[in-house]
Amino acid sequence: MQQHLDRQYSIAVPLLKDDHTNYLVIEYKGDEYQRFQHLVKHLFKTMKLSEYYIYQGKDPERLQVFIPVDKLSLGEADMRLRSISDALKEKMTKKWKCLPSITLPEAYNIVTLPYHTL
Repeated sequence: MQQHLDRQYSIAVPLLKDDHTNYLVIEYKGDEYQRFQHLVKHLFKTMKLSEYYIYQGKDPERLQVFIPVDKLSLGEADMRLRSISDALKEKMTKKWKCLPSITLPEAYNIVTLPYHTL
């Protein structure tokens, strides 16, 4: 784990188990990461979504937003993430990906562990 935190290795974990997930993840990579973080906080407040966590990824331009959910099916997770992504797209150019995704094989629905909380 220390090697991950020292950025020597990247550790990834699966988001799906038996076609269900406990987290929705939005990964942003771009120059406007501070604006994205502010937009997420504002959007989630208007959506009355109070439980979420924002982390920094491998470098400052990478943000990871984790939204805990209670054992959602992949289809439901994809639908919720699409709704959030569409709302974000109204305010800024899409430079993020949403996980888990029905367009990816289960083995690719993984997320790297974050480096620290923002």
